[in-house]
This record gives sequence, C-alpha cells and structure tokens, in this order.
Amino acid sequence: MSQLHFSPRPNRAAQIRWQPWEPATFERAKAEGKPVLLAISAVWCHWCHVMDETSYSNESIIETINDEFVPIRVDNDQRPDINARYNMGGWPTTVFLTPEGEVLYGGTYIPPEAMRQVLAQIQHYYALPDNRLKVAQRVADLKAARAARARSPRGADLDPQTGANVLAALSASFDESHGGFGDEQKFPHVPALQFLLDVCARGSNERAQTMVQRTLHAMAAGGMYDHVEGGFFRYSTTPDFSVPHFEKMLEDLGGLLQAYARASALFDDAELAKVAVDVKRYVDASLWNSGWGGYGGSQDADEDYYAMDASGRATKKAPYVDPTIYTSWNAQAAAGILSAAPLLPGIDVAAWRNRGLCVLETLWDRLLVDGLMCRYFDGAAHVRGLLADQAWSTRAATTAFSSTGDPKWLVRAQDLLEQCDALYDADASVYVDRVPGEYDAGRLAEQTVSLDDNALMARALLTCAAFTGRQDLSERARDILRRYSRDYQSYNIFAAAYASAVLDVMEPPVDVHIVGASSDEKATALWEAALQMARPPVRVDPLDPSREAQRAVTLGYGAAGPSAYLCRGTTCFARASTSTDLANALARIQTP
Repeated sequence: MSQLHFSPRPNRAAQIRWQPWEPATFERAKAEGKPVLLAISAVWCHWCHVMDETSYSNESIIETINDEFVPIRVDNDQRPDINARYNMGGWPTTVFLTPEGEVLYGGTYIPPEAMRQVLAQIQHYYALPDNRLKVAQRVADLKAARAARARSPRGADLDPQTGANVLAALSASFDESHGGFGDEQKFPHVPALQFLLDVCARGSNERAQTMVQRTLHAMAAGGMYDHVEGGFFRYSTTPDFSVPHFEKMLEDLGGLLQAYARASALFDDAELAKVAVDVKRYVDASLWNSGWGGYGGSQDADEDYYAMDASGRATKKAPYVDPTIYTSWNAQAAAGILSAAPLLPGIDVAAWRNRGLCVLETLWDRLLVDGLMCRYFDGAAHVRGLLADQAWSTRAATTAFSSTGDPKWLVRAQDLLEQCDALYDADASVYVDRVPGEYDAGRLAEQTVSLDDNALMARALLTCAAFTGRQDLSERARDILRRYSRDYQSYNIFAAAYASAVLDVMEPPVDVHIVGASSDEKATALWEAALQMARPPVRVDPLDPSREAQRAVTLGYGAAGPSAYLCRGTTCFARASTSTDLANALARIQTP
C-alpha cells in the first residue's frame, strides 16, 4: 500500500486502521460481518484536510471506525477508477459499502456530530440479519441493471453535425461578460478550449475564436492565474475568475500550456504566447521531480501563501508538492510541451523538446509493466492498465515521433495500441476504463467506459493509421466514435473531446509526409516548417526511407530528394520541395 497522505496540519487521522483497496480487505469485511467505510481523498484537497483534522481526529469516531467498520482510504489521483465508480459529488467522498462493494450511504465532507450519527445508523442497520438479506438482493438487482446498461447496443453513422452541435452547446453556455462557460464557479474546461481551437484551425469561425480567445485572456488576467510564481489554480469560485480555489494541478496545466500556444499562433496573439511560456516556467520550477524525471502531480492550496507578493512568499515555506509521477498527466504535459515549442517565438525549442522527451522516457522506463502503463510512480509503479494512461501515452508518443522523427516513438505508440486490446470490448466497440481482473473488488469488477478516454484513443488510432497505412486502426476509431453518435449530445459541453475526434474523421487534418534523409538540411527545413503550422491542422510524419524502408514502401514513397507530400487519407494532392512552397500549399487549403 502506498504511503497515505493526511492533512499537513495536526490531526489524528492516521490512528484509523486504514486498509488498502484489494479483494482481501473485502473478504475480511465479509468474514467479520462489517460494513466498509471508503474514504476517497486527494493530496491537494482542502476539505479532505479539514475532515482529517475534525471527524477523523475525534476519539470516539476513531474508536467506532476501528471496532465496527473496515476502513479503506483511497487517493483520487492514484485510483481514478475507484473514484469514477464511488464519488459522491466531490472530495472528500465518504461512502459506506457492503462487503460486496455496494453503496449503503454516501456523501462528501461529514462533520463530527453528523459523522457519529451516520456511523451509529449504519452500524445498527447492518447488524440486523433481515436487513442484510434485503441488501444482498438489492446488490444483485443493481449489478444486473448496470450490466444491462453497459452492454446495451447504441450508435449509428457518425453525425455530420457533431461539431456544429457541440459548438452550439458551448455558445449557449458561454459567459458573455466574463468568458468561460457557465454562470457560477469556473473550471478551465481544457477539452472545450481545445475543441474550439480545432474548429478555428479548420477555417475562420468568429464565434469560436471569440469564446476561446476571451476565455484564455480572462483566465490569465484574473485571480485564477498566479501572477507571482506562474501557473493556473484549479478553478475559480466566482464567475469572473477573480477568486480561485488555490491548488494547482498538472492535470490541467499541460493542456492549458498547449492551448495558449496554439491560440497565440492561430490568432497572432503575443500575450497568450507569454502565458504559455510562463506556465512552462512554473511547472519546471515547482513541479519538476529531478530524481524521478517527471512532473509531480499537484501543489497544495494555501490561501495565506498565495495572497502574498513575491517578497512575502520568500519568507514562507511553499505549499506542499505531491512528487508522485502520474502517467496520464505527465504524458499530456509532455505532448503539450513538444507540440507548443515550435509555435512560440523566441524560446529554446531544443530545450523544450528535451524536457518533453525526458518525461516520456521516464514513463517508458519506470511505468511500463508487461506492455501497459501503470497509473503512478512513487518509487515503484502501481495500478497497471487504466485506459487514460494508455491513451495519453499513445498520443504523446505520436507527438514525440512528429517532433523528432525518431521511429522508436511510432513503434512504441503501435506497441501500446496493440497491448490495449486487453481493454477493448469488440462486441460493444469501446475500450473499458481498466484491464478486467486487475485489482477487482467491489464495483471494480464491473466495466465502465469513458467518453473522453475513448475519444482520445480514437484520435491516437487515426494518427497511427495515417502514419502506417493501417486501415484496421482507422476502422476501429470510427467504430468507437459511432458508438456514441446517438447520445453524445446528452453530455452537452462535456462532449467536446468527442467532437474533436469526430472532426478528425469528418474534416481530417492534412497529413504532411516529409520524405528525406533526417540529415538532409532541406528535409529538416520542411519538417520544421510543418511543425510551425497552426492552420490548417496537420499531422507531421518525418519519413526517412533509409531508417524506415518498409514503412516507406507501405505508404508508397521512394527515396528521391526531400519532399513534403500533402495528403488526406490515401489521396495526396500537393507536393512541396521547400519550406516556402509547403507554407504556401498549406495556406491555400480549404477544409471541405
């Protein structure tokens, strides 16, 4: 079991005899006839710390939990698969389970007096044999119902209006006064920002540009941005981005860095470029874990610290940084750094590229176990086979290939996709969120699917198909996207990642195959010019026939002088031999 993290302030929460999430813990609960108390917390979570200091530090509560319950504590960042099945609307989540893992009662923060009452009620209810029988029947009924929903057929042909429909949903939710989406607390909504940029990259769209550009400026100008040390806080508690919730999360920072860089290039907006560079400064200065070669997951909230100016902070200890290396977040950050670097003027592109590659090498060296990525590294790798980690790692590997031309990254992406067959449900045309049979206990034994993660897998499949000519990969991507074609609109603005993936099918990026020796200056110039393109969207494929002879044959390219072939699917429509010709050819393209 990984080291548990409690509030940094005085508390007694460690006196509770917390158990790991594993089948043996549930077997113990069953043998002892006790309900399970599941506490889902997070290193950065303010109210988790408060609960440690209050309810979990109360002597009578500690005694009752240790005597009458089997307590399990789970970190949300380490176990998103558990959180996806049991979260009760926020953190901390406090949920009481049967020994089979079914929910008896749940909530979020529960103060001491209420906690004593809940413990007594659950203890009394579960102690009665008749109630246990009722619960057992309810468990069986709920499991059957969930299984039927998970397997129910759905989907049809892709909706050609997917992009327009999600754009309309975002437009309806857009805050005209302050930017962002919704009229209360504001989150970054990185997939929504990226989708709007995907729309803008395919042609002029004044509404999409207004929404994304105004939102990016508003977030950077307000209190949601740390104007002293850099980096975005997790969200704003107010509609105008003025009062943040002060934790900082790598989960968002990599995507935001990329979004600011893309927007700066698309709209010729120098202020947004400065923000992208400053976000990189923050993650390097505050989150970088040099001992493990990756970025830590988060930095704690501390209202007093962040209220100070630079001189005031210099006298205080900085808030705690979780040094844990989380795979999906690091892969997203690496992909963001690699793709942003060529778009930003005046930066050291080679240094950015080296940092992104260093992160990815860490993932492959430390977190790849038996062909699949593990969730996190804290001195050892833990929790193998969650879909988000595979999806982001594959996406980052294809980005690394485009950024370097090193064939090993394309090989790594394909190998990971092949291993992901262990998560693919061919009958349902969807990837499940975790490898069946790994750490199964409670609801983890049941399949769950994620729209965002499947959309990301579809995009990774399409990219690998473009680089290899493998039609089986593109067909699988289309099958996945078709599965959601009837119900994606029910996700409202949270269908943005799906809409981006559908755009890659309906209005595909231009595949720029740069054929030439990697040592050839003309080929290098073509490659660098392609990486600097923000409009139209491109997938850059550096192809050196001397290094990848078989792939060159498969794609139909010979070893003639360096050229850039512009293609969509199997149809190529332009050829450029200089970077100027390439830029002109891309500028002339009108997306269908």
